[in-house]
Amino acid sequence: MNVITIPNINNYTLQIIDNTLILTKIIPYISEEELFKQDLKNSNILECKINNVDINIKKYKTLLLHLYSDMNTVDILANTILNIKQEQINDKGFNYYPSLNLSIQGSESIRTLREILNIIKFKKHNIELKLKLKNNIIEFKTNI
Repeated sequence: MNVITIPNINNYTLQIIDNTLILTKIIPYISEEELFKQDLKNSNILECKINNVDINIKKYKTLLLHLYSDMNTVDILANTILNIKQEQINDKGFNYYPSLNLSIQGSESIRTLREILNIIKFKKHNIELKLKLKNNIIEFKTNI
């Protein structure tokens, strides 16, 4: 009889599919403080859930625009941490978004992610993110 020994089995979820055992490593959620200690340059979103609904968005800016899409302009301007203008500007790092009637200055990944969490908190939503970093995969979940 062949015996397979797997140390730290509690670090995996177990499934049996088509008579095959599948082990998936559990990646523990990190805190918001730990999230912003990570090098987020060139990172991307592998998975995203807002209020337990899968959102098929892989880029931070696209996710942010999705969050803004059902907000009124006054709430966006009153709660943003980004440089946003209520006029059409397409230079000095600004991009105009006609659907919002706003120009948003570009920002690095970490700042855009901070704004995503800022808006999630404003809306009193929950978010779960699985992020691919340069050499790592991390998971984050809000506690609202």
